[in-house]
Amino acid sequence: SIMKPRRKLSVLFSFILMVVLVFATTTTAFAATGNKKVTSSGKMSIVLNTGQTGNSSAVSFKVSGLPTNAVITKLEVNTGSLSSYSGAMLTNYLTLTSSNKTTAEKITWGGQANTTLKSNGFLATKANGTYTITFNCTCLGGAIVGGIPTDVGSKTYSSPYITVYWDDSF
Repeated sequence: SIMKPRRKLSVLFSFILMVVLVFATTTTAFAATGNKKVTSSGKMSIVLNTGQTGNSSAVSFKVSGLPTNAVITKLEVNTGSLSSYSGAMLTNYLTLTSSNKTTAEKITWGGQANTTLKSNGFLATKANGTYTITFNCTCLGGAIVGGIPTDVGSKTYSSPYITVYWDDSF
């Protein structure tokens, strides 16, 4: 069958338009994703008397340089190394806060060093921001110093870090 020149042009134009549209829609579908590890030389430390429960000093992490619309798809906290310990100090949980959300998240943690804890409280929130961690602890008994029991215990974790997994297509 022989097409008329005008019909050929119309078919050709439709085909070109379709190719352009397919190309335009597929190029915008490539979203950026990634992860960023943010380290700290800070320490989470606490000193308590026997019977006391309290929160450690805080370590903060500044996450920046990600796309402005990047949101969290996964957030992990590594607790760092146990650099000092005295007495019977029971770790209850880790608290994670973000400059992008008013409520904090408490993550169950028994105090094991270099443990990666998964956060669920900040999914789909803005990725760029400041994140802060502390741990809650109870002193069950003080340290024994030179054979003499004291009523003070302490615990310090050094060099914790966070890893933010993000996506900017939401």
